[in-house]
Amino acid sequence: MPFPGSSIIPPGWSEHHRPVVAGGMTADCVIERVTDGPAPFPLPEGWTGRAPVWSGMARIQELKRESTAFPTDQPTESRQYLIQLPMLAVNPLPPLHAGERGDIVTSNGVEYTLKQRMTGSELWANDFIAWENQTQQNP
Repeated sequence: MPFPGSSIIPPGWSEHHRPVVAGGMTADCVIERVTDGPAPFPLPEGWTGRAPVWSGMARIQELKRESTAFPTDQPTESRQYLIQLPMLAVNPLPPLHAGERGDIVTSNGVEYTLKQRMTGSELWANDFIAWENQTQQNP
């Protein structure tokens, strides 16, 4: 318990520590959303059914939660990641979709699907749990 009239967190603490979080965001990424509606026919060359949502820097950290499942005798491999995205006044992050139809984060050629939004460090970053499906990545 602090002394009366004193503060546990000194003034300016938040702005002083904000660069620490931003400094850890070293991965260029692009966020895309799978659009609703049917695919055009015939499919135009290069059509992915995705629309760009945001691009910028992020922090991507593997969570060491590998899992293997065997639905209908088909083995699936997936890994989980923490993806931190910045809270910026310039190039702000729009509302993102997480869950079964979560937005797709691509960084260095690897695609991650946003599965869960975490609340915790909402002062400086948006935290998400994302999955990378490795089942059919390497035939």
